[in-house]
Amino acid sequence: MSVVLRRAAVRVVTAATGLGRALLRRKGLPAQPLFRSFGLYRGIYIGGIAMQKSTGWEMPPDGDEVLTLISGQFDIVLDEDGAERTISLTPGQGALVPRGVWHRMVINVPGELLFLPPGDTTEHRPL
Repeated sequence: MSVVLRRAAVRVVTAATGLGRALLRRKGLPAQPLFRSFGLYRGIYIGGIAMQKSTGWEMPPDGDEVLTLISGQFDIVLDEDGAERTISLTPGQGALVPRGVWHRMVINVPGELLFLPPGDTTEHRPL
């Protein structure tokens, strides 16, 4: 498939995902600059985001979430049965957030993150 057709397909899937979220009244990710949704692939929601500020808690209810840091320096704080565990990431490193585990991002140096949660059903709660 040519690059042009592939990009068009991604735009269609991304638009459909956004429309579905709006119709179901699902909240998306917290507002961050340069958020880019690449769409769904085999049930995995693929996206990238340029993050400048730390986030509240979120949790993937449908399966494990893969996070890969492209630039910057982030800490992922996991809430595992009431005890917090921190995973520090530098560019090129990744982490797996297990299904049902609440986590948040602490941004030490702003940067870009690639995220792959199962579907787009991530739940959110404030700090």
